[in-house]
Amino acid sequence: MSELEPKPDRRKFGFRVVRAFFITAAYAVFWLIIWSLTSMLLARFPQYQTFFSVLAGGLLFFAFAIALAGGTIYKYILKIIRAFFLMAYLTYATNGGVLTISFENLALTVEFVPLLALMIVINLLEVARVLLQAIEFAAQSPKD
Repeated sequence: MSELEPKPDRRKFGFRVVRAFFITAAYAVFWLIIWSLTSMLLARFPQYQTFFSVLAGGLLFFAFAIALAGGTIYKYILKIIRAFFLMAYLTYATNGGVLTISFENLALTVEFVPLLALMIVINLLEVARVLLQAIEFAAQSPKD
């Protein structure tokens, strides 16, 4: 390493990791509250626990990674990946917007394709917004 190359600042990186951890912990508390409120209502839906845990785990991963990558272009890349993850996972978990719940002698089918389409459009708008933010970030002059 030459004298011209900046030395890695471990203390600054440590603070970023701790900050990302606390942000993720706050999100985890939020998801735990959502889980406790909805688990009793949707206990009859057999895949609910799996779908919810994958969704919460994925979003917690992205919360940590985005908080850790703050101030870099990677933050915007991760936000775009998160939006595509949400679109793909919501489509998969809802079976394309048609949800069937089977009770003992009764099968209930709920079709909410328009709601799923609205969620996908919202995520596509999020992708466009983050792309504009990434372009603005890249256009800014570097800090001296």
